[in-house]
Amino acid sequence: MPNSIRDSLKAGGKKLTRARIAILAVLEQSHFPITAAEIHARLIKARAGADLVTVYRNLAMLQGLGLLSAIGFHEGQMRYEVCHGRAHHHHIQCRGCGKIIDLMLCPLQNLTKRIEEQTQFSVDGHALEFFGWCPQCR
Repeated sequence: MPNSIRDSLKAGGKKLTRARIAILAVLEQSHFPITAAEIHARLIKARAGADLVTVYRNLAMLQGLGLLSAIGFHEGQMRYEVCHGRAHHHHIQCRGCGKIIDLMLCPLQNLTKRIEEQTQFSVDGHALEFFGWCPQCR
């Protein structure tokens, strides 16, 4: 686990518990955003012993510290990924198989500046997710 994550936890007054280490390890190993239930299932498989309530509490805390992003794909649940130390990006999800791919770009930078100028708000985030059909499901 990078020292910057440890430092962020410490700065937030949080301890580096076994459950947090295990949850962060699962998230860092995932190549796409995953649900709390998927994290919990991987913890059980790894015999890391954290219940689902612990997973949800830690996800909320880690998100509050700015270490995780929560992404909604209109599935009725949130998916999570480590954002600390990663470039801002968006995703595309296949409507057929559910496959998720990172889009390492953000077309909203100019729009964000215009919104700030027009509203006098200081924009600190946004969400933009794409949906479509992957080549295998077309």
